[in-house]
Amino acid sequence: MNRNPLLTKEFRQRMRTRRAPVIITGYVLVFGVITFFLLYENVQGQLALLLPARSQQVFLVLTLLQMTVVAFLTPAFAAGAISGERERKTLAVLLTTPLSPVRILVGKILSSSALLALLVVVTLPLYSLVFLFGGAVIQEALAVFSFQLVTIVLIATLSVLWSSIALRSGWSTVLAYGTVSWMMILTGLIGYALKLLSPQSPIEFFALHWANIILSLNPLWMQASLEAVVTAGTSNWIGFSVFYIGLCLVLAVPATLRLRPQWVHKIPWLRGTQEGNYQ
Repeated sequence: MNRNPLLTKEFRQRMRTRRAPVIITGYVLVFGVITFFLLYENVQGQLALLLPARSQQVFLVLTLLQMTVVAFLTPAFAAGAISGERERKTLAVLLTTPLSPVRILVGKILSSSALLALLVVVTLPLYSLVFLFGGAVIQEALAVFSFQLVTIVLIATLSVLWSSIALRSGWSTVLAYGTVSWMMILTGLIGYALKLLSPQSPIEFFALHWANIILSLNPLWMQASLEAVVTAGTSNWIGFSVFYIGLCLVLAVPATLRLRPQWVHKIPWLRGTQEGNYQ
């Protein structure tokens, strides 16, 4: 953090406002109420009926709900990271500092992810209630929460890159939420539709193969595989990682050029582009 003063400044700005403690407190309270409600519903008020299988269902519902909430909250913190600086006329000042475009992007990504990661961490005590009745084991919980943190960083990266490419926060927000909707909703709908159609299709193997590929791009489905609710092979994990890391690398090129348009003239087919128009 000491090597990236932008990250230090962003951390202090985000955590010193009243917004951060209000969001954290409200999030923990809401999740606490949902956790107690699910546990109570599972046993109908009789603690003697609290079985590990039922606690496992509570753990599954809570983790999938948390993944959905943090996925849709992340663009709200990251989509205006660069475009907001441009609209406030502070981006030019930021670009005069010795920070490289890569360090600026990394600083924005980590600072945008920090509060969401904190939300995931502060809910850990609530899950101790589930552990108490054998709903999950430590290794399973660590794998689920690690995957949630990785997904938050991935979504924050995509949102910050869209924020650098788009000139206005409105467009970057639309693009970021479009990407999250693809990850969380569209891949699930398309994948399950292909799975349902595959037994009635003459190309059953082909449809099932593509259903597994598309579902492997869905973070909810991949998290469910960590909890042994669905089956995902090693190739699914490789496909998930390669697709989203590749998408980040592809978007990083125009995002970096937006921050340093002088580099455009080093690219042969873009030498005739005006810096002002490109930025």
